[in-house]
Amino acid sequence: MKVENLEKILIFFLILLLPSQLAYHFWPSWSLIHGIRVDYLSPTLYLTDLIIIGLFLISRLRIRVPLSVIIFVVLNTLNSALPLLAIYKWLRPLEYFWLFKYLVSQKNRLLNLVPWTLSLAVLWTSGLAWVQFLLQQSVGGPLYWLGERTFSISTPGIAKIAIGYWPLAIGQVLRPYATLPHPNALAGWLLVAGLVVGRWPLVISLITIPLTFSRSVILLLPALLWRKSKLFTLLLFVISFVLFAKLGNPASFSERAVLNQKAIQTIKRFPIFGVGLGNFIYHVPAIRQPVHNIYLLAASELGLPALFVIGYFVIKNLFQISNFKFQIALAVVLATGAVDHYWLTLHQNSLLLVILLAYAYSHRWGSQR
Repeated sequence: MKVENLEKILIFFLILLLPSQLAYHFWPSWSLIHGIRVDYLSPTLYLTDLIIIGLFLISRLRIRVPLSVIIFVVLNTLNSALPLLAIYKWLRPLEYFWLFKYLVSQKNRLLNLVPWTLSLAVLWTSGLAWVQFLLQQSVGGPLYWLGERTFSISTPGIAKIAIGYWPLAIGQVLRPYATLPHPNALAGWLLVAGLVVGRWPLVISLITIPLTFSRSVILLLPALLWRKSKLFTLLLFVISFVLFAKLGNPASFSERAVLNQKAIQTIKRFPIFGVGLGNFIYHVPAIRQPVHNIYLLAASELGLPALFVIGYFVIKNLFQISNFKFQIALAVVLATGAVDHYWLTLHQNSLLLVILLAYAYSHRWGSQR
């Protein structure tokens, strides 16, 4: 088989399996807090990692990391409480940066593959979410090999919601996961993926997202109509707020407030180099979660100077994107990132963000021809 054909096949499966969380977890001693396994601390080898490694091995593309970045990474790692964890966590952005560079180098192939392959990913992910919601449990069987975890509404710690409003006073309801780690991450993934490809995949995403009961994403949906009717958009926002704002676990607000306070305290203590990439959870052992804000998370783990540099490049490149759908998709990432962490901490969402950035960049190049 020609190398070009093999690359095309690997890119196809990478995009198709973006939502999959099929992986092997390693559990070194530093991935446990008080004897409890913490997924965010576990070094994990995903099926999609193997695909990316395959692309790396058959590709001639190699990247150079600037000396200033290497120095910062070393200082950030030495400043961390768990240096081995920080080293592992730094391998992720290196992987994502190489993948971005590789996909941009394959811009013509990417422009052809993304629309229909990502559409298929939206289709099978949404379909699985609907079946899980109707069954109120995981489907099981061969879907295990796509990364579906085994759960039901009675599983301890599973995400569910109490619906007590007329005419839907039906009590506890399971929130579907599909093959992502959490319903909130599923909602964000579906909205951004749907926006990237548009048309019927976006419609499927919009129909599926309410099943996740992700308030941050649902309350953003009316904004998609802002260009068509500002009055109708405001009306839909009010309706969505009334229907969904009070749903959910009341304790989540206090828990997130505590995490925000911890993050601010951490930033004050480590303002220059942060506590080390991936090390925030070590400083909040009682909650065992990252702060639900990517800006506070980045500032606490990397320091304020790094946050300002990253913010500068994000804003600079955002305004250079002329395609409206890509602007909206990136705006969704930035908005949901203010109330959740999955764009930085979950592999499936981070990979989609890489695909979005590479596709937006390649689309810009393609439109200039």
